Amino acid sequence: MQLQHLTLQNFRNYARGEVGLHSQTVVFHGANGAGKTSLLEAICLAATGYSPRARELAEMVRAGADHAFLRAHFRRAEGAETTVETGFARNGTRQLKVNGAVRRRADLIGLAPVVYFSADDLGVIKGEPSARRRLIDRELSAISRSYYFHWQRYQRAVEQRNRLLKDLRARRRRRDGLEPWDRAAARYGARVMLERHEFIQLLARESEGAHAVLTGGARRLFVEYLPTVALPNGQSGRDEEKNRDAFAQELSTGLIAALRARREEDIAQGVTGCGPHRDDLGLRLGEQTLREYGSQGEQRACAAALRIGLAGAVERITGRRPVVLLDDVLSELDARYREGVFAASRQAEQVIVTSCDLNDIPAGVRGESQIFEVVDGRIA
Repeated sequence: MQLQHLTLQNFRNYARGEVGLHSQTVVFHGANGAGKTSLLEAICLAATGYSPRARELAEMVRAGADHAFLRAHFRRAEGAETTVETGFARNGTRQLKVNGAVRRRADLIGLAPVVYFSADDLGVIKGEPSARRRLIDRELSAISRSYYFHWQRYQRAVEQRNRLLKDLRARRRRRDGLEPWDRAAARYGARVMLERHEFIQLLARESEGAHAVLTGGARRLFVEYLPTVALPNGQSGRDEEKNRDAFAQELSTGLIAALRARREEDIAQGVTGCGPHRDDLGLRLGEQTLREYGSQGEQRACAAALRIGLAGAVERITGRRPVVLLDDVLSELDARYREGVFAASRQAEQVIVTSCDLNDIPAGVRGESQIFEVVDGRIA
């Protein structure tokens, strides 16, 4: 999958912008605040329906304008072409079209896979479990309709269960009302755990390989799924001789047992204390936890390896090589790691990178890249 053309209107600091792309590696360079990151945000929004930066659509509408518009034209390796158009207003309304036909955000799932990596991703390594869950949830929701469906319904079940728990704590409801929400949370949560487990197994292999390329294999990166409710058969998870439905049923049985066992504690706290919404992604260098013992340089290299690994996992699931978006990540890495980022990204169909300083782009990469300068919301 490659992005071939992008049009923006009233998006962030762009009154209007248009650019045609024809290279496997594309570089946008310019000063801070020029609008480089906004270009990658626009690509991500067009491809997936969500922004990696903004919580509300209104944040992306240019000051003084009432609405914004994006058009992105993608071409697959086999020649099929897709045009995505999205218009949205400051009041939050949005319309989405794919090849001219009105569609929903869910219709974008798996259509044009992209992987977005920014310098802020260091927070995934150093931050709370919620940051790592959000990374996995966004990537899986962008490529798997099944995951998107089950994750949405699991969240609703937990929200309803939490409301009831608060009522029970205040002695306003009967306890037998919890059982239906326990069953719903267990049913949908089991499918969430199943897909996370399978995805993280792929992510682990791809990220560990990317890290070895980046660092020369100095210390091995380990990536593992850390659920709050233990997987059947331990971390190895599913027995390959069992089908997915049987494994999901085992997960559901374990989840509902855990929810019932925690009822008194959950009522006292007014929240559901176990389940996929509390899971984590474990990251280690050798035997040491990366978050606690990794140096700043090691953490940055692992953050890059994790995103490159995501690109590999996405390709294995969708059968399509994704577009990798690297937003100002090179300035934080030394020269050896910069070379490694591009070497490990060779598996991507297209790499689009932003940088304040062109010298941060390795000379060999610059020689085969399409290069644009961005100045105050204009693409030169």
